[in-house]
Amino acid sequence: MIVAFKERVEPIILSKLRVLNKRLELSDEEKRYLSNLDKGYQGELQFDSLTGTLTNSCLILNELLLEIEKATFQIDTLIIFADTLYIFEIKNNHGDYLYKQDGLTSLITGASIKNPLDQLNRTKLLFKKLLNQLGYNFKLQGSVVFINPEFTLYQAQPDLPFIFPTQIKRLHNHLNNQPGKVSTNHYKLANKLVSLHQIESPSNKLPNFHYDELTKGITCLGCESFSVETAGQQIFCKDCGHKEKVELAVLRSIDEFRLLFPARPITTPSIKEWCNIIPDNKRISRILAKHYDYTEIKKGRTYS
Repeated sequence: MIVAFKERVEPIILSKLRVLNKRLELSDEEKRYLSNLDKGYQGELQFDSLTGTLTNSCLILNELLLEIEKATFQIDTLIIFADTLYIFEIKNNHGDYLYKQDGLTSLITGASIKNPLDQLNRTKLLFKKLLNQLGYNFKLQGSVVFINPEFTLYQAQPDLPFIFPTQIKRLHNHLNNQPGKVSTNHYKLANKLVSLHQIESPSNKLPNFHYDELTKGITCLGCESFSVETAGQQIFCKDCGHKEKVELAVLRSIDEFRLLFPARPITTPSIKEWCNIIPDNKRISRILAKHYDYTEIKKGRTYS
């Protein structure tokens, strides 16, 4: 089993939207955006479980966000073999679709989505430019992988670079039979690409929000309800009965605070207000001091 050279992490935009969805009333459009991002991420994780079982010599780089000539592009999965670089665009669409050059049309709802080949071709073009700029001239192969087993696409020409659910096992075998071994040169390229990776895309559509309009409190780890209360060293959910250590629940809430408001200072009063259900300043202070470094200021401590 191969450990990815660059592991996939949940996109920041998705993490932020998950938190906002608990603490703010999102619009229907924003909820659909969240749902689509989550569905795409789950499909990518499913593809990772496939590439993680490769046994031959290769380097797997997941979720690269790169830039060339002021144009950003994303590679869902890049696999570096000795002779060829494979680019995979992962799609997690569900249901029956009709292929047309200008897009894919759902046979159930009639809704259309962009032709994924357009995105793949753009990615290949920009990536080729970047490779040339870096002094590399590898052969490139690109494919769109439809990972969802309940996806069907009609009227797609067989020569299109599409991998359908019934072909994924053959794709795995094909990748596992790539000849040669990766060299120091391949590792240099992989390290360079990781160094160029951008954390957050400028095209992300995060809704406007303000601290004062967000619901304060600790949510249940089980059902995400705010109907929780402290009971000794635990937090108890009145809706589903889930229990969690207070310390872990506070740390989880601090992570949400830092994610949404990275510029706001972390102090005992700010975290007490954010968590809402813990009235004891000393309890908050002990948790912060245990897990964070701090700086003394006139009004107390700030943690980082």
